[in-house]
Amino acid sequence: MSYAPSTGNNLGVPFSEETAALKKKRARRTLLIILSALAGLTVLEIYFIKTGGAGPVSDNIAVLALFNIILILLVLMIVLIIKNLIKLYSERKSKTQGAQFRTKLIVAFLILALVPSTLLFFVASKLFSYSIGSWFNLQVEQTLQSSMEIAREHYAYMESNALLKTRKIENFITRDQLYLKDNREQLQNLIAQKLDEYDLGTIIIYDHQSQVVVSAVHPNLAQLNMEPEFLEMIRKNPKEDMAPEYQSTTMGNYLAIAVPLTQIVEDKLRVWGFIVTLNHFPESALEKITSIQNTYEDYKRQSFLKLPVSANYYTTFLMITLLILFSAIWLGIYIARGITIPIQQLAFATRKIAEGDLNFKIDVQATDEIGTLVESFNSMTDELNESRKKVQQANKNLQDSNIELEKRRAYIASILENIGAGVVSIDKGGRVATFNKAAEQILQIPTQQVFGFNYKDHLPPSFQEPIRSMILNMNQNNKEFWEEQADIHLGGTNLSLLVNIQVQRDPAGKYMGVVIVFEDLTQMIKSQKVAAWKEVAQGIAHEIKNPLTPIQLNTQRLRKKYHENKEDFDKIFDESMDIISQEVEGMKELLNEFLRFSRMPTPNPQPTNLNQVIEDVSKIYTGHEKLKNLHKNLSPKVAILPLDSEQIRRVFINLFENAIDAIDGEGSITISTQLKPDSSTVQIEFSDTGQGISPKDRDKLFLPHFTTKKRGTGLGLAIVTRIVADHGGEIRVKDNPPQGTTFIIELPMQLASKAESLFEENKSETLSF
Repeated sequence: MSYAPSTGNNLGVPFSEETAALKKKRARRTLLIILSALAGLTVLEIYFIKTGGAGPVSDNIAVLALFNIILILLVLMIVLIIKNLIKLYSERKSKTQGAQFRTKLIVAFLILALVPSTLLFFVASKLFSYSIGSWFNLQVEQTLQSSMEIAREHYAYMESNALLKTRKIENFITRDQLYLKDNREQLQNLIAQKLDEYDLGTIIIYDHQSQVVVSAVHPNLAQLNMEPEFLEMIRKNPKEDMAPEYQSTTMGNYLAIAVPLTQIVEDKLRVWGFIVTLNHFPESALEKITSIQNTYEDYKRQSFLKLPVSANYYTTFLMITLLILFSAIWLGIYIARGITIPIQQLAFATRKIAEGDLNFKIDVQATDEIGTLVESFNSMTDELNESRKKVQQANKNLQDSNIELEKRRAYIASILENIGAGVVSIDKGGRVATFNKAAEQILQIPTQQVFGFNYKDHLPPSFQEPIRSMILNMNQNNKEFWEEQADIHLGGTNLSLLVNIQVQRDPAGKYMGVVIVFEDLTQMIKSQKVAAWKEVAQGIAHEIKNPLTPIQLNTQRLRKKYHENKEDFDKIFDESMDIISQEVEGMKELLNEFLRFSRMPTPNPQPTNLNQVIEDVSKIYTGHEKLKNLHKNLSPKVAILPLDSEQIRRVFINLFENAIDAIDGEGSITISTQLKPDSSTVQIEFSDTGQGISPKDRDKLFLPHFTTKKRGTGLGLAIVTRIVADHGGEIRVKDNPPQGTTFIIELPMQLASKAESLFEENKSETLSF
């Protein structure tokens, strides 16, 4: 477990940044004090050991450092434990929550650590006593001492042997007086001879001023320069007034002997020079002697530390045992605090949250289940706080929305009450939900008699009938909006209403009902009819006046020729009668066109192949002198449509006639059909390359009597528009770049199976009239 519990006085109060910085500063200061104390104690103990002469300081630094670390940790642990035990005692006395649990946990840890640590102390002490006893055993000491004596005797023997060889050379020099300058050659020969005879490495003769007189060096040692060592040996020679002595030293695998050379001068023994010999020393023997000597000296040095080391180790074992025990106590305190403090803070936090403080947080950091619990609690608090804020904001938004909705409702109600159009909304249950003042005036029904009741029981039957027919058309054309003019009879009065029906759906697309908006067009239609009849009368008068003029002129011509009794009267008579007959036929055709337009029958739709109708009409005009090309792009996807084939045939004949009349010289016509993506509408495009239609004439193009031709009735496109509208379609016109006009006709598929209701929903959500 890893805890960082709060130790503040107020549970649940998070640390500030200054408090956290103060804790870090205090921890750094404590660590610096511990390291300083450790270094100071180590230096002080090294000083005492060094001044006491117990042995080399380097052999004891690690032991002393370990001892000091344990000592400092033990002291620090004791201080902390005493402090926490005193605090625990005061908490138990004041019956603080969690104090008993902490006491039990500390005692349990102490018992668990006491038995193994005590066993560890005694076992370690026994093992150390045995080890110390084996290190400083008397037999070992005697063995090392005997080995040392043997090494010394062997070294003395080799030294005496080397000295004997040197003395012999000295005797030869003294006996034959080879120290004289005249005998230097003989001296050189002597030492060269003795170098090989005695198996020596080097023989050098120095005078009393340390200058080389003669020398002989073995070839293997020619590269070695040992003269500085030789001179150092000579300098150690006693003063002249003392008896001369030899000097010896080891140089690697060689033993050097320096013996003073003397002569008697004026009854006194004088040193006139030195002889230095370098004797070979077996490498293995020298290493063993050196090893025995070093081992013996190390043993003697360590024997002085037997008691201090034993005392130090026993003390260290005891301190480690105490450290384990105190660590167990501290661990119990730490774990208990890590468990009880979060629980106390959770209880405190629960009270704060119950009081309504949802901003409260528990400042306990842990990585185990306690930490998960605290983190979950804080998360729960955050979510509760966020939820409360959302609820408060939602309440505020709801209040604002209600106020806004109330304003909008009042505004819409005001608009509905003051507009001239009647508005009736019917919900999915068939109940009237809206019935404004204009609807009340137009339908002559009081609002309180209709509002909230089923429309079938209170709306006039004469009003329901056209609405039912419009909904049937919406079903057949799969549309949710329909506009149509309806004529009804109310209270002995005939009314013409422009009715709009719109389906209402919620954002999810669920059916909510319908809205019916209707406008009284009775007076406007009367005025339009008067104006229309006036315009028709003017058009008829104009069209009749045109043929009357040539009739009048030819009649006057006949009278004049008759009175003149000319010979060509018969010819002129025939010509005039032909002209009169043609004009009469034109007037008759004009009257027939007006009659056909006014008496156009209601279409009788039957399953008809639209593409085949187009093919049949196209054959009539194929090969026309003005028609250079006739292109047909008829989609096979266009299925059988419910059409009045004769009326649709008349539509295409009128379009062909208008296109051919508009073409100057030679041109082309293109007809195409296609099924629109919604699969509910067929689109027909009829394009020509004629003169086109000016933008100012497009709005009047489909009106009766409007024509751009010199001799035209202006009824062709009006008849086309009437037929398309009777089939539930629409027609529009656009340019055909680079030249010409395109008429676009859209006809509904009108599937026979879709005539039951307005919506593909269950019966409870369907409105049917």
